[in-house]
Amino acid sequence: MADHTARRPSAPVGLAANLTIGMSVHLLAAVVYAVLSLLRLEGCDRSDGLAAGWTLAVLIDLMLGGILLAMALRRVAGGSRWAVLAGWAVSFVPFVVAAAVSMRYLNSLPSGCE
Repeated sequence: MADHTARRPSAPVGLAANLTIGMSVHLLAAVVYAVLSLLRLEGCDRSDGLAAGWTLAVLIDLMLGGILLAMALRRVAGGSRWAVLAGWAVSFVPFVVAAAVSMRYLNSLPSGCE
């Protein structure tokens, strides 16, 4: 008799797989920020447009990252949850550093029209 049970496709559950997924999400947010900063959305105050692009990129990163993390935690068995969480935690280190550097740059820009 044939086995007709539906099987889920295997999901990456290792530390490296979740680190890669997390870094991909952060890279997508960086690309969104780069595109929005090139569009020059601001009027005469350059920091306002860059801050808006930065805020949107961070929101995209946190929302997409949260959704993918929840999905990854839902798909794994209890023993490998540490690998999922560790992979995502390690992926946030360069994101936090990049966010801090970009915020320092945005705060250094002069405000208002000159």
